[in-house]
Amino acid sequence: MEKKKINFPAVLIVGEGKLTYSIAANALLMGQEVTMLVPDADAARSAIEQLIPNGKQRLTLLTDWPATLPHPLVVVITEENNQAKQAVIGELEPRIAADAVIAINTESIPLSELQVTSSSPGRIVGLNWCYPAHLTFFMEIISNTQTLPSHVHFLETIAKEVWDKDSYTVTCGFSVRARMMAAWAREAFHLVENGFASMESIDRACRNDAGHYLPFAGNFRYMDLMGTYAYGIVMKDLNPELSKMSAVPESIINEFQRYASVADTEVQEEIFLKFSKEIQGLILKYNHETIDR
Repeated sequence: MEKKKINFPAVLIVGEGKLTYSIAANALLMGQEVTMLVPDADAARSAIEQLIPNGKQRLTLLTDWPATLPHPLVVVITEENNQAKQAVIGELEPRIAADAVIAINTESIPLSELQVTSSSPGRIVGLNWCYPAHLTFFMEIISNTQTLPSHVHFLETIAKEVWDKDSYTVTCGFSVRARMMAAWAREAFHLVENGFASMESIDRACRNDAGHYLPFAGNFRYMDLMGTYAYGIVMKDLNPELSKMSAVPESIINEFQRYASVADTEVQEEIFLKFSKEIQGLILKYNHETIDR
């Protein structure tokens, strides 16, 4: 993937954790200058070195807020907490230029709730990634009626031309990816809680059906390829029975902790990164845009 020659301005990335580090790795691989504001510079440096050896030449690490930040684009990754996100936005706004864009991850929080305390709500854009960011094409850009169209276009251009993302933009002000994932997870929890299936069975059912075709085609394209009539019949009978739970049952939390503890985390991570690289190649080989023509 290390091939981009476009000279876009440096990006500031604020956050921590493996998703944040893989976002930095993605930008570095594309030749972009990256400044990271992180609580632990050594942890960030080590993690990025593991993802992209010898790829840190254009990386600057900060652990304290400077008086000014010249970056036209700031990527923020925080926990899914409104106060935490607003706090970072509050730290950034006095330090960045008036026309700088703040692109922040938001799965369950509407964009309008992050804009409400901003001095310039038009520059706050939702930006969701998928781990590992340097090996996946996913990117969700979230805007609403307050978002400046020029900022959305700026982010769309960088997503495609610099970061090599197959991005999409929604104007509804909330994440559509999160809603689809939440619906799937809720039904999975319901099936396990009621003893209809084990966690192992759910994983196998998803991996060997949906997980098999989704790198090739999304839900609508798959229905188109398979025929929509059968789906209409199934949904008519099945939809009224689907779960409407609004919280994860305690029994599921305990069961998941048992289920997750079986795996060797380091080994699983190594396998996952290798798999992601191979899937990246497969998606490029069977490009959906070629199929859609």
